[in-house]
Amino acid sequence: MDKEFWKEVRESDKYKSQVARVAKFWDELKDKPILAHKYSDFCLFAKTGNRAIYEKGYFERHGALFSSAMLVLIYPEKEEYLVQLMDLIYAVCDEYTWCLPAHQTELGVNNNRHIDLFAAETGDCLAEIYTLLGDRMEPLIADRIRVEVDRRIIQSFLDTTFFWERVGMNWAAVCMGSVSCTFMLMRPDLCDGLKERFCSAMRYFLGGFGPDGVCEEGFGYWCYGFGFFTVWADMFRTFTDGEEDWFKLDKVKSVAPFLSRMYLTGGCTVSFADAGRTGKYSPAILHYLKDEYPDTVEVPDPAYMEMMDACGRWCTLLRSFTWLKAAYLTPAAEASGEMTYYAPSVSWLVKRGKVYSFAAKGGHNAEPHNQHDVGSFILAKDHHQILTDPGAGVYTRQYFTSSVRYDGVACGSRGHSVPYFGTDADRAEKGKHYGYQKDGKQFAARDVVFEGDTLTMDIGSAYGEPAVH
Repeated sequence: MDKEFWKEVRESDKYKSQVARVAKFWDELKDKPILAHKYSDFCLFAKTGNRAIYEKGYFERHGALFSSAMLVLIYPEKEEYLVQLMDLIYAVCDEYTWCLPAHQTELGVNNNRHIDLFAAETGDCLAEIYTLLGDRMEPLIADRIRVEVDRRIIQSFLDTTFFWERVGMNWAAVCMGSVSCTFMLMRPDLCDGLKERFCSAMRYFLGGFGPDGVCEEGFGYWCYGFGFFTVWADMFRTFTDGEEDWFKLDKVKSVAPFLSRMYLTGGCTVSFADAGRTGKYSPAILHYLKDEYPDTVEVPDPAYMEMMDACGRWCTLLRSFTWLKAAYLTPAAEASGEMTYYAPSVSWLVKRGKVYSFAAKGGHNAEPHNQHDVGSFILAKDHHQILTDPGAGVYTRQYFTSSVRYDGVACGSRGHSVPYFGTDADRAEKGKHYGYQKDGKQFAARDVVFEGDTLTMDIGSAYGEPAVH
């Protein structure tokens, strides 16, 4: 809320590329009509499993809102940005639900107060914009934000206990982090009575990481879940005048360095679980964590940083300006140099060398965002995976349906560098999954040992077939 800070953003070369990126995004969307979401598109996920059509319009609108809000902060004198922002907030407040169809309750029930990842993010975004802009907002728009955030987030949370309050994965951090920040900004008077509920969900989230700090959901879900956790922990520490400092916890210290250890060569990353074969990082989160843990957190090459991902992420976009540190915009040798990292609790090995990089995993077949990849490995060279782990497939309803999830290349054994046994005739006789790895925690690597420069494991039990030794 410091006007001098935004003056520096306008004038300093430090922010030049970030400002240009936001302005380019805004230019690409500013002339598109703001259309109501179609009910027929909303139903597609339930009827066919397709997520892409509805989500394209949803993320375009929300991304346009985020970029407009940033430009209003950077250029307060330019009326066109404020007009566009008011129009977009008006439209978002008109949306039937802020949830994605994939996360909404059944179609036959009229429940537009359900809180999923994106409803929670939207509430937090509007609460922050409302706080930052103050009386610069049109009175009706400001009142709509108060009413809709209260109805869809505040009252919904007070009336309901959600499943994501007790899960050890990204949903806990993103949903509770966003909801908690919304309360701190819009209803601080209620926070004392909700403090334990906020903190309980975050303990569940951190409980999903082993002692090595590995995010078994994959690279991108560390960026998502731990990114929102970082934003929440920062705001919560400020809100409680330093009494609640989660950054002092050993578990948080162990998780913070994870991302930089997942870079193989260039922008090529470890793609275990539902991750990507290349990865971008938020400068907001990495720069903040580097300040917190200067001895363990490494900041990768700035060429691989990204302020806005495909889903927008307002809270990290804003902090890509407010938390940006010029000292970390120069490539650091240790963040891309040789490294060997082994995490025994999950049997992940990452070795980054001068000529090539290598990663391998043991684990089991009931991991978060699981794939049948016990014993899988990656060889990377010259900015590419040569022997590859495909990472995440296309998200559809079927992709998250256990009975068919492993039929596809992305999640099944066929898409990974692991053995498989039997012939098509065997599978016709004994079932389509005969000779491939099986689903369940008991199907796991055994006797995993990393010594010197050698990783060994027995993966026979991942198949569950008597003939596999």
